[in-house]
Amino acid sequence: LDGLKYLTDEEVHDTCTSYAKRTDGPFLVVLTPVQKQRIKSLVLWVKDTDRVGQDLSFPATTSQAEFRSAISESLERDRRRRSQKKEGESYLDSTFNTKLKSASQWEKWLEELNITLCQIIGVRGVPLTYVIRDNDAPNFDAGLPYDEAVINGMTLTGEEFKQDARTVHKIILKNVHEDSDAYTYIKTLIRHRNGRRDMQALRERYSSDATKQAIINKAKNDLQNLCYKNERSFSFEKFSSKLQKAYDELEDNGRAVNNGDIVDGLWKRIQSADIQRYVASLKIEYQRSPRSYKLILQDIAAEVGNATPSGNNFGGGRGVSATYTKSGPCPKKGVHTSDGSVFIGTYGKDQWLSESVKPHHDEIREARSQNNGGQIQSRSQKRNINAVKREKKKLKKLKAQVAATKKVIASGDVDVVDDATASNTDKHDNAGDAFGGKRTKAKEKE
Repeated sequence: LDGLKYLTDEEVHDTCTSYAKRTDGPFLVVLTPVQKQRIKSLVLWVKDTDRVGQDLSFPATTSQAEFRSAISESLERDRRRRSQKKEGESYLDSTFNTKLKSASQWEKWLEELNITLCQIIGVRGVPLTYVIRDNDAPNFDAGLPYDEAVINGMTLTGEEFKQDARTVHKIILKNVHEDSDAYTYIKTLIRHRNGRRDMQALRERYSSDATKQAIINKAKNDLQNLCYKNERSFSFEKFSSKLQKAYDELEDNGRAVNNGDIVDGLWKRIQSADIQRYVASLKIEYQRSPRSYKLILQDIAAEVGNATPSGNNFGGGRGVSATYTKSGPCPKKGVHTSDGSVFIGTYGKDQWLSESVKPHHDEIREARSQNNGGQIQSRSQKRNINAVKREKKKLKKLKAQVAATKKVIASGDVDVVDDATASNTDKHDNAGDAFGGKRTKAKEKE
């Protein structure tokens, strides 16, 4: 078996074809297609086994069925490997959705890197994920499926490994932002063109104990005061997302919180009066049949969606939240409509000055100002604007007076004018004489 691991596909084919031409036997034997396939499968089994450093032998108790099953699996793996190798070529020049800049992007970037490398088959016939695995020493676990076990069973030495490491380096370098902290950590390693060394440097920075502790502290701090009161101040969608992210980060960094403890704290975090009755029913149901806190969040999100008005009640208004509305009748008491929005339309005089509306005067004025598409203006700004408007009116009036005066002068119906006006009039008269004006035509008639 040891001699088979260096045979190529062409050599296996030539061996099977020339077998019938052998003359050293008592009679000729022609291999059937099935027998040729089994020989090819056996060679593939040898290569797969040698790839992870396992002993090239079959136990003495191996049956025929077990033997054929083992080599058939190697043939099937080879078919999948060939298909995946073609598909993986398109991932060699792939650009990630997020280029690595800082620690906040590390987890998402690392996940995308793993997904990409899983799709690419290296020169050793193994997904390139093995290049960036955590452990240095190979450890083949025969209890796992071969495709998974081979990632940890591959050796990290030899020319073939160097070639795979160069490919990984190319993918990493392309997806790390040049103007970032991450780039500075691998900049000195570029000359080695070794993706494994790149990953070790990045892990040392972003997966170290100090970094993990910083993530844990931030997650705990986020959870300390996280609660849901209403959609106006903080939407339930944001609340749910931030809650799950914090608990996921604790779990990823070895500080997982028990689901029961999360649920016990969840009831206190939901402080919205609109859904308290529904939350109470969920709490009773949970005591009867415990389940994941994420499923409970989904149920509450659906209830919040049913209870919260959607869309903008202003129609075409700009710059106004759906918290306010002009539509519908004015509330009989207070400022809130039936859907919880603040009414900023027209109030009656008595109602506007009532004790239930007075505290909301500033809020309503502000919302009305934003609804008109403009920014809120101070009193001094308003005075300046009004002054400009008055001056514009005066200027317009003066222009009208000047135009009227010019018209009277041009008609010649005035007897007394000042020197400047007379001088101008003479000029107009001369111009009229020279260019065929009214006076020229009058003289011609005379």
